[in-house]
Amino acid sequence: MAETTYKLNTLRHWYLEERIYDGKPYQFIRGQFFNRPGFFDGDTGRTSYIKSITLNEAENEYEIQTRNTLYHCSFDSCHFDLQDKSPYTLPEYDRIKKEYYHPDVYDETSLKDMVLVLADYEDFFFKKLVYRNEDGSFGNYCGWPHVGMFTDTYLISEEPNSYGDGKIDIRYYVFDGAIEFYSMQTDNRNLWIENKGETPITIEIPGGQLVLEPGERIKYLEK
Repeated sequence: MAETTYKLNTLRHWYLEERIYDGKPYQFIRGQFFNRPGFFDGDTGRTSYIKSITLNEAENEYEIQTRNTLYHCSFDSCHFDLQDKSPYTLPEYDRIKKEYYHPDVYDETSLKDMVLVLADYEDFFFKKLVYRNEDGSFGNYCGWPHVGMFTDTYLISEEPNSYGDGKIDIRYYVFDGAIEFYSMQTDNRNLWIENKGETPITIEIPGGQLVLEPGERIKYLEK
């Protein structure tokens, strides 16, 4: 598979966010950096404040000028779910979202399966948990981080802050580019893990490591 070549200062999985400094709101871009001097490809973070946003229809991207850098932000890599929650709008956003937003579909997920979807551009790698209730509807879940002294952890359950009292309780340590599970209650479902990100995610397992490539899905636990 050919390696993707990105323009200088490319942002992917990006959206506009606000930060308050000295009591004033400022507009930034948050996303995943590629071909950005001083960063490794796939690093996530926030830019300096935005000075201007230009629509480049010929290149299918927004060109966003910050205080120091011109970023290339393609239409198809906008993190639409988070941009919808942003206090800032983009030129022609509704039209572009209609054309380029393609939400993930998991209609094939059976009652006996559960899919943990991870991505390197999401906080703590967590994107979503997909499973069905007995009536065939998709289940609800809650996910929240626990910031630790030595490493952070992420907890997922079907009830807010159930801490192991529910039938679903998945927890993992978060390292740099890797996770390690320490609780896995799936209510008697098979657990699949899918990498929707841009870079590999390492899963620490007893006696070694398992590397999940971008776009790969594996059956991690069989019930």
